[in-house]
Amino acid sequence: MELKEWKLKVPWGNIALLSHGNTSGEPVLLVHGRLDSAATFLPLLKLMPAKYYCVLVDLPGNGKSDPFPKGMALTRFIGVPVIDLVVQHLGWEQFIYIGHSLGSEQGMFYASIYPKRVKKAIYLDPGPSLEYCNVQDYKRFFKSYQDFYDNYHKYDSERAYTKEQAMRSVLNARAINEEEAEIVLSRCLVEMGPNLYRLSWDRRYKITPGFNSLPEQFYIDLFSQHRTPSLFICASLMTDFYYQQSNLSVKLMSHMSEANKNVNVIWVEGGHDVHLTNPERFIEELLMFLDNDILISKL
Repeated sequence: MELKEWKLKVPWGNIALLSHGNTSGEPVLLVHGRLDSAATFLPLLKLMPAKYYCVLVDLPGNGKSDPFPKGMALTRFIGVPVIDLVVQHLGWEQFIYIGHSLGSEQGMFYASIYPKRVKKAIYLDPGPSLEYCNVQDYKRFFKSYQDFYDNYHKYDSERAYTKEQAMRSVLNARAINEEEAEIVLSRCLVEMGPNLYRLSWDRRYKITPGFNSLPEQFYIDLFSQHRTPSLFICASLMTDFYYQQSNLSVKLMSHMSEANKNVNVIWVEGGHDVHLTNPERFIEELLMFLDNDILISKL
């Protein structure tokens, strides 16, 4: 698979970008989740038809992108202006958005702010991210910041790994095999010496407080206010944890699909990384969504 790689200069450093396909094709922006990189979409990219021009982003402090300046805590909203910088750089007036996990959540914010730019949106297993988007416990909200500044040295430090240790760390954290872990590590290992590496992931993403501890209805109203055609692809193995009736994800998807006939929700067998491990399980529905306008919700 032929990929083009380049970097976008921004005030704090560089944003790393990958692209695949003909630049005259229909534009698609792919944004990964927390502590990941553009590499997470490579298996899915192999299944995308040539008529799409796909651009993949390494969010700051992930993959090969420079981190945000030290000293600041990162919020869940912080990727939205990054997405906007990338879109301006590409000169896109309208495009298809595909996000995974936190990338889904940030895509929802972006589509709410710039609804005319997002032609269609695909959200890959957004439930685990949406669950932490809303924090109604104010003590918990402020504790996130207190924890960060009380333990700043921990989040600002860099740990050295051998390749084997890095591999084991990824395998322990995610339900993937060694071949898939190699894909994950392909953009995240930074060599420090002979068989000695650090992971480029910014540890501050481990603590990312919700937008403003607002009530659930705020997010439901915000994300539902525009009629962007949207496809939610939810992982079956995450149902018990993030897709119960009490979860914000289900309330949001139910409201959106009831209010907008162009919103669809489908379930796919697999875990949170099913887009990496088994994208063939939902590619038919994904491409059907991109080729059609009117959908019937399957929630």
